[in-house]
Amino acid sequence: MPQYFIPAENMRGENFFAGPDEANHIAKAARARVGDEIEIFDGRGARYRAVIKSVTSDAVTGAIKEKLPSPEYKTRLTLCFAVVARPALEDILEHCTEAGVDVFQPVMASRVQFDLFSDWERREGRLNQIVLSAAKQCGRGRLPALRKPEKLDDLLAIGQAVFASADGLSPDEAAKGLAGQADINLFVGPEGGFTRGELEFAASKSTVFMNLGLYTLRAESACLAATSALLTRLG
Repeated sequence: MPQYFIPAENMRGENFFAGPDEANHIAKAARARVGDEIEIFDGRGARYRAVIKSVTSDAVTGAIKEKLPSPEYKTRLTLCFAVVARPALEDILEHCTEAGVDVFQPVMASRVQFDLFSDWERREGRLNQIVLSAAKQCGRGRLPALRKPEKLDDLLAIGQAVFASADGLSPDEAAKGLAGQADINLFVGPEGGFTRGELEFAASKSTVFMNLGLYTLRAESACLAATSALLTRLG
């Protein structure tokens, strides 16, 4: 059953209200009718089974019937990924939302070829919509955050870092060394990878390096593989 996004402020007591955008999806795209059951979530971790009470062209109301499970990984994973071209960027947001990323942090590194800094305000809305659509599809209760791009050096000064690297530990070995870490920043490089200087700087910050197998992966594939490798082992 598909689920729909209803912000917490649109839930009052045992009732909910869907505004124009989501109401249009419920009424026109899904062709839901009065009395139909749907699943809703608030983006903060709560999911519910609900029943539609009224449907118009720009609003849907209903009654909340019961709370639904909203499983989450105990490890809070921030995916720090080097900025890539639009198709790959959108794939990263979609598939890594499904895989369990908590925060998306675009990274500006030496070999990044795309300027997301100057284009951020124009693209932010579209990118957040991709994250929302993925969360609706996969049944997540909590929406991942999407942050403004930051420089690699600034991000390495914060928290436990894990770098996807061909010379790193196996995922099993890396996970053993990370046991008990509640917050992890996972870094995936651009086309051509991080520079030697960037890797040396990362190593000076007690970074864990983790390999993703025998072959070279595209950036979007590496993001998904690294996310899944860590979260399925760390929980």
